[in-house]
Amino acid sequence: MSRPPLISRRLLLTGFWLAGTAVARAQVGRGTDQGIGGTGLTRGDDHGIGGTGIVGVIQRFGSIYVNGERITYASDVPVRIDGEAASPKALRVGQLARVVATRRADGTLVTRNIAIASEVAGPIESVKGNELTVLGQKIVVSDKESRLRTGTQVAVYGLRRTDGVIVASLVEPRRGATERVTGLVERGLDGLRIGGLRLSGVDPLLVGQRVQIEGSASQGAMLAARTRIDDFSDLVGASRLSIEAYVQRAGSNLQLGSGFVARDGSRFGPAAGEARMVVNGVFDRSRGFQVDSAQAIGHGPGAPPSGGGAPNRSPGGSILHPNRTAPNPSGGQPGAPGAPAPGSSPGANPGPAPAGPSGPSGPGGMGSPGGPMGPGGGMGGGGFGAPGGGMGGGGRR
Repeated sequence: MSRPPLISRRLLLTGFWLAGTAVARAQVGRGTDQGIGGTGLTRGDDHGIGGTGIVGVIQRFGSIYVNGERITYASDVPVRIDGEAASPKALRVGQLARVVATRRADGTLVTRNIAIASEVAGPIESVKGNELTVLGQKIVVSDKESRLRTGTQVAVYGLRRTDGVIVASLVEPRRGATERVTGLVERGLDGLRIGGLRLSGVDPLLVGQRVQIEGSASQGAMLAARTRIDDFSDLVGASRLSIEAYVQRAGSNLQLGSGFVARDGSRFGPAAGEARMVVNGVFDRSRGFQVDSAQAIGHGPGAPPSGGGAPNRSPGGSILHPNRTAPNPSGGQPGAPGAPAPGSSPGANPGPAPAGPSGPSGPGGMGSPGGPMGPGGGMGGGGFGAPGGGMGGGGRR
């Protein structure tokens, strides 16, 4: 089989550089997983079978390296943004992307699809300091985004803290976009909701699941036209998974801000409070996620004070059964959040872009091929537009 044409340095090779700020380098778990993407991959880890599901914030454009190995893309790689076909030129620093990376015979990693999705898209309902509200979702933004006006239609990319607040990595204007939100469905006194958004037309059996919902919103409520559980089913062929998220311990499990719960009998996660981490592991026979390593990569902007989080969130269970108890390369520059992909037209409008939650540089950074890597890597807990997308998980009660 011939090798797919590789993108040149002038074209897209999306970087999931997610090593944190100066706080990062702290590592929790076994081994010295120093890979961009946090997958813990070493040569031969996948034994030629399956691949690794990699989900994360796009932090820069350039070659992708995981433990010194390059992840390549075909020049015509299919891209979908919130479920719609798009060009690689539409990719922006700060967006959340997911891929399945597999290893070729020569040892390099390759992905054949890129899916991008916002966590919420709709009109800005309020602006207060560095907080926005969009479709009832509280969002922490940079100073630049705090100047956006009420009523502006936007798409918000970012990671949720364990209290449900979204820490934005990119906020971009999007006129005429379908109103959509992805998050944990909860039961309140006034019915079902995601964050501060009341839901109508949603199956009560979805309580405790992470769900992507599209519909029309008015006066703080959304009438659902389409719902879909985020359960990793789009990561076809992935036998390993790596997720970057805000994390806190829930008994013997790790509760992620997305609502997903990972089994962590070895206690890799934070002993107390909430931390931003890269969590790595494998799927077990019941399609639950079993942690085998984790890394702290810092709190990032918008993180709650130490000991924060969501004390009322229950431990949950497996991915599919949530209610069961159970980089700076040498001489290189990081991409600015909201910056377009190399090769895109000069007139492309990337939209406003806050600083990414990991900051513009991280310890170690991305080295030259075979060079040293910053710890951690990119996994995001956002919802994803490709069919089957994202996360299942726990529940706040």
